[in-house]
Amino acid sequence: MQPSMDIWDRVLARVTGPLHFRLIVQPAVAILLGIRDGLRDAKAGEPPYLQAVLTHHETRKDKVESLWRSLRLGILVAIVLDALVQYLLFRSVRVVGALLVGTILMAFPYAIARALANRGSKTAGKPRAS
Repeated sequence: MQPSMDIWDRVLARVTGPLHFRLIVQPAVAILLGIRDGLRDAKAGEPPYLQAVLTHHETRKDKVESLWRSLRLGILVAIVLDALVQYLLFRSVRVVGALLVGTILMAFPYAIARALANRGSKTAGKPRAS
């Protein structure tokens, strides 16, 4: 079997295998944390998270550290759970796979929710032009 097929087979097995409910719970937790931090950013007058990370070089490090502070426990739990799922399914653990899946399950939903909450909070208070 080709190595790329092995990767996809392992990913698909994670979706349908034991503890697959984590694929809903972990991003949901990340989204809630992102909304909390996005509203905090809006209240402080800061730009949306993704915009700040991509375009404001002077604050990029602070924003990434803020993401890590908010998500470190969630990311670590996601990595451990993915490693556990790998062991249950395959009787082996690929550490890089667990790191990638755990981080993706938490970081992407968090960053998007943080940016949208910030943007939505700023536009919600503005009167509409008639």
